[in-house]
Amino acid sequence: MNDRKETPTGSNESPAQIVDRLLQRTAIGVSLLTISYAMAAAMYVISDQEIVDLMDRLQLVPSILVLLIVFPAFVKFARLRYRQKSECAEADGYLVEMFKRASAMAFSLTFVFLIILEPVTGKYLTELPTPFFINVTLAFSLGVLSIAFFRSVRGDSDDESDDDFDTELAP
Repeated sequence: MNDRKETPTGSNESPAQIVDRLLQRTAIGVSLLTISYAMAAAMYVISDQEIVDLMDRLQLVPSILVLLIVFPAFVKFARLRYRQKSECAEADGYLVEMFKRASAMAFSLTFVFLIILEPVTGKYLTELPTPFFINVTLAFSLGVLSIAFFRSVRGDSDDESDDDFDTELAP
């Protein structure tokens, strides 16, 4: 027997599950965008024009995948926010906290990366154009965000065996 009530989104998912799914898919999308920006940066240092042309065409694939992966979860989340404003106003779930931590780490490491990159580019990489460095920085930042998010979620999930309430509630 299913005790779950149908939510205003038309599914049996709780608001927390919808937010978690959106965050997970967003992190996957960020990983795909990392690949796209890294390919864009690589096109500036690769001299073979055939490879550059192929990479230029392939660069569109991660962007399309991001739309296909994230957009359905975003629509479901947007409907939830519209219909249940009070319940979704403050996201305080586990994955939300992990995403916030990963975002803070990505911002901090990107800042350090930019501080290191500035003198290096002035002395050694002067021939590369500005878009190369923008793409490298975006790839670095998004890569750190996705890696930090997946590592924190995976790392903390190993401890879930300690939180098994079924054994505590058994008579």
